[in-house]
Parts: sequence; structure tokens; C-alpha cells
Amino acid sequence: MISVVLVNPKYGGNVGSIARVMMNFDFKELRIVGSKEILNKEAYMMAVHAKDILNNAKFYDTFEEAIKDLDFVIATSGARGGDRNLKRVPITPKELALQLLEIEGNVGIVFGREDDGLTNEELEKCDLLVSIPTSNLYPIMNLSHAVAVILYEIYSTRVGNRFLDVNMREASRKDKDLLINKFNEFIDRNEKIPEHKKELCKIIFKRLVNRAFISGKEAWTLMSAFK
Repeated sequence: MISVVLVNPKYGGNVGSIARVMMNFDFKELRIVGSKEILNKEAYMMAVHAKDILNNAKFYDTFEEAIKDLDFVIATSGARGGDRNLKRVPITPKELALQLLEIEGNVGIVFGREDDGLTNEELEKCDLLVSIPTSNLYPIMNLSHAVAVILYEIYSTRVGNRFLDVNMREASRKDKDLLINKFNEFIDRNEKIPEHKKELCKIIFKRLVNRAFISGKEAWTLMSAFK
């Protein structure tokens, strides 16, 4: 299970927006270091249909208490380091999403304060640091937006293309080969295409079909057109 851990959030609206984002991407457990007073009217207003996540949020007095039962703790930060600050050398959200496919146990993704983020002491208690690539013109994101980006990457990596349309069958290798062959026949019979361009057309079409997430229905519809 993956928990979202907020360390001393300052604005109820952000917490409510985070609850909504968590429901969008199928995350259920919210942990908050701080007072229950953060769950104010604005928090519930911004949560919309994710109020249950706020109602079931777990509160802790200290950061240590919030993470003590977690097997793997991931810190997030907009401040990135280098050779002079190895504590702040991060991976990207996409890299994190791929790593989480291999990690078992209870995982916490920790988000710091809106103004100061996480301290170096808090970072030391985490196993990994994640940072979202952003423009140097304005590198620090709003807290709820940062949560949305990271949870999206994790969710999309988990579900792959299954969310597109559960009623659509992906084209099989046979479907694609038949489509490519039918296109090649169409090209060979087309007298308006110069001979030296026919082979190039075939190569390009094959590449397009193999790159595309084409459905079986789409493949057969195109075959009918070429026929």
C-alpha cells in the first residue's frame, strides 16, 4: 500500500485538493503531521467527492511517528542538489513509478511544507528523493499540483493502456500483418505512385502500424478501405 504523507501543511484548500487527486488516481491513505484543524471548510469544499479520504486521514504529532511503520519512505522536493548536497540528488516521478513496481510492503510518499518543504533532517530519514522536472523560471510547484504529477505517474505506470477502453481488443500480430499486407497490395496496384516511392511508403506504413496502439476493429476497418 502507498500512503501520502503531508508534513505540516498550512492550507486546508491544498489538503482538500490532494484528497481529490488521491481519489482520481486510486490512493486511499492520507497521513498528516500536524493538527486536525487543517481539515477546515475549505478543505472539504476542495475535496468535492473525496471527503471520505479526509474523514479517514491519520494524524501524527511528529514526522517520525508518521513513518515509523512504513517499509520504504520517499521524500519529494523542488530543491535539487548535486555534488555539494548529495542529500538532494533526486530521481524523476517516472523513474519512481517504475521502481515502485518492484517494491513490496508499505510505502510512504512524503510532501513537505508549502513554504519550506522538507528539512535536511527529515530527508535523512527517507530512503529516496523524487523531484519533478520544472522550468528554471519557476521551479517550485504548488503542493497539490506536485502530488497530482507524482500520483499520476505511478497510476499510469500501473495501469498501462488498460484505461483506454476495456471494450476494445488490441490488434494482434496477425491483425497487423494482414493490414500491412493489404496496404502493400494497394500500393503495388496504384499506378500513380512512382516505383521508387512504393517501397518507402510500405516501410513508413509498417512503422506507423507497429508504433500505434491500434485496436482489432481499427485494423479491420482500414483493411476494408484498402480492399
